[in-house]
Amino acid sequence: MTDKNYKKAKYSVEITLAKTSNDVFNHLTDLKKWWPEEFDGESIKLNSDFILTMGDSHYSKNKVTEFVPDRKLVWLVTESIRKSDNFDWSGTKMIFELTPQGNHTQLKFTYDGVVLKEESDRLVQICDLTVKDFFYNFIVNGKAK
Repeated sequence: MTDKNYKKAKYSVEITLAKTSNDVFNHLTDLKKWWPEEFDGESIKLNSDFILTMGDSHYSKNKVTEFVPDRKLVWLVTESIRKSDNFDWSGTKMIFELTPQGNHTQLKFTYDGVVLKEESDRLVQICDLTVKDFFYNFIVNGKAK
């Protein structure tokens, strides 16, 4: 991160789901059905590689760097670009941590990486929307939207 327009950012959002940690974890790895971007590749085991795109404007290649069934899933962004402004968030980690709470599971998602200095509020909105809307609706209703 040498660009003066970037800053380190770490943001977490949590939700509690009336599902087992096994069920939540299995839904997490089914990215094609809930992540709001186009998905290509595999995210169901350690060292899996996958690509997320949004049309021709946004691209990120990711690697599963931690895979602890029913407990933790971490993706490392290995390549990325947003073409409109050449924003590159490579090196960012997307961390999913699951904590069983009786017959419920707490899911904590953390974005740990870089953002453009003027986009801190946007990061919060995107993380909240992705977890509280897309993922929540997918696991509760079977549909992301």
